[in-house]
Amino acid sequence: MKDILLRQTHLVWIVSIYNISIGFFISGFNPISKSISHVALEAPFYAYSHRAADIIIGASMCFFAITIQYRHQYKLTLAALSIFLLGVSMISAGIWTLESKLHLLYGLSIFMIIIPVAFALEFEAKHLSTSFYNFCLALSFIHVTMFWLIYAGFIPSEYNGLIQRIWAIPTMGWFGCAAHILMQKPANKAF
Repeated sequence: MKDILLRQTHLVWIVSIYNISIGFFISGFNPISKSISHVALEAPFYAYSHRAADIIIGASMCFFAITIQYRHQYKLTLAALSIFLLGVSMISAGIWTLESKLHLLYGLSIFMIIIPVAFALEFEAKHLSTSFYNFCLALSFIHVTMFWLIYAGFIPSEYNGLIQRIWAIPTMGWFGCAAHILMQKPANKAF
């Protein structure tokens, strides 16, 4: 069962490919300026398939968090808790659209900042490849930088969607890399 829960984590990046790219196929939709979440306000097929994808991505993140926590039976891990909260925010993005404050549960997605660095620190550098460890640290830095650019108003609105889509690629890809790394290590040695 643990292996299935770990393998299902690949749904995060696989389904995200759909969500990142769907806007490019909607007639009259501008994916360069409109965010990924704006797709939920489009025609029913696109809106509902996008929202279903958000729920699948979020549930997959939650299952990954449970898998990590299961391997750390005796203590709550910051990585597992952060991943679970991000998963809950993605599920809420699938339930509520941008028109609701419950979309991403009042900014709960900000927890994505600490996920890679918490994962790297909790799994220790000696258990991760140096390149993946560095990727984790760099991705957390990218998240902090992106949130700063957003909140400071430095991202031009006409490029908001494109920048978000580019940012989503390493963000969601990280989950596939993390799952792959953990599948390579036996549970008693990786944790």
